[in-house]
Amino acid sequence: MTAPAIRIAGAYAVLAIVWVVGSHDLLDAIGLGGNALVEKSKGVTFVLVTAILLWFFLRREFTRRARSEEALRSTMERLAQSEADLRSIIENLPDAFYRTDLEGRVIMASPHFAREFGIAPEEVVGTRITDHYVEEDGRDRFIAALKEAGGQIRDYGIPMRRKDGELIWVTANAYIRRDPSGRALGVEGVARNTTAQHHLEERLRYLAGHDMLTGLCNRIRFEDRLQHAIARARRENRSFALLFLDLDGFKEINDTYGHHKGDEVLVIIGKRLAGVLRDSDSTARMGGDEFAALLEGDISTASARAVAEKVIAAIDAPLPGLSHRVSASVGLALYPWDGADADTLLHSADQAMYRAKRLGKNRLELGAT
Repeated sequence: MTAPAIRIAGAYAVLAIVWVVGSHDLLDAIGLGGNALVEKSKGVTFVLVTAILLWFFLRREFTRRARSEEALRSTMERLAQSEADLRSIIENLPDAFYRTDLEGRVIMASPHFAREFGIAPEEVVGTRITDHYVEEDGRDRFIAALKEAGGQIRDYGIPMRRKDGELIWVTANAYIRRDPSGRALGVEGVARNTTAQHHLEERLRYLAGHDMLTGLCNRIRFEDRLQHAIARARRENRSFALLFLDLDGFKEINDTYGHHKGDEVLVIIGKRLAGVLRDSDSTARMGGDEFAALLEGDISTASARAVAEKVIAAIDAPLPGLSHRVSASVGLALYPWDGADADTLLHSADQAMYRAKRLGKNRLELGAT
């Protein structure tokens, strides 16, 4: 308002000066100087002219101001509506929205964020996001990954803890928030709770390498471990032993008690087998009632035979609640004497196992050595 007021006052002052200074000379020049009526009319004329000019300038200024105020009001209404829309979107997001400063303190968050981390909505602002990372350097690693990705990262999975200590897995999409000059202000993003998905993926990874019934390694994982064992033994010039066993009398249990009871027996056998062997040994159900074990550590023939005899004795023990018993026919192959590759070793142990069955079952037979 200051600038228009100065313009109006200035225009009035200029007109007044011009009128006061020039009106007498003008009247004298046209021969009307000293005329009382003209002198009176001069003042009235000045008032009318200035009043008209003031009205014109004020009207234009008020019109301009009214338009500016209307435009400002409209802008503020649109801004308020935009803020309301944004707030509604944030509050209804299926993911947790958050904004932190450079120190990792939350300065803005959605209600879903509060729910996911078990924080009261009124306590969210000011919360240190670092306190929710499971790993001590979790946030440092997240920021490093964010910077390495150029300031924006997608699908970053990380374990975190709720306020009550419960472990959850989240996947975050985030970016480094900057001011117009490019200076970093903090981090903004959305995080999705993927705990159920993470557990499912872990379960699928587990099932990909383990037998669903006994929890032992399956054939694929066992053969992979056998390949690695051969590579280590070859590199370190060491030996190891491979046991391959088949249950004796298992068909009778299935025929007498049904497959459900047969599955229970397989679980018991798996536990007995794992109980005899070391934690460092690999134990597998190869399929049906066939099992295998990998004994590493530069084991001798005598030591491998002793372990196999313990396995046979453990499996031959009475089964709880059953009158039938099962035993094991076991074949033993030694690396490198019974084979220098996985297929040859497995074949050697398998053939030794079949010899044990032919020679009376519930016994051990060695491979080609």
